[in-house]
Amino acid sequence: MSADKLSSEQASRAREFEALFLTRLLSVGQKNLATSVDLSESAISNWKKEGIIERFCKALAVLDLQMVPQSAIVTNADYLRSLETLAELGLKAEKKRPGPLGWD
Repeated sequence: MSADKLSSEQASRAREFEALFLTRLLSVGQKNLATSVDLSESAISNWKKEGIIERFCKALAVLDLQMVPQSAIVTNADYLRSLETLAELGLKAEKKRPGPLGWD
């Protein structure tokens, strides 16, 4: 990767981050955000006009970080794959189990 180019995966992630940021900004409102971070509403507007949000989201992608909603649960991918494997093994074992016994 050259110093000024993102991989296609990084670029895709950066676009997703930017979309999430702008969606949240729309739901919270520029004025609310500006007041909360002690900036003018026009400063927040300039973030969009000057591409600051886009560059920040690209930086997150290059740094291999994520932007997720507060309600999201983030877990390690290896851990998740392990759980999927255990669930798959459990389902296979359940299918091989004999039918119900007379006293079940």
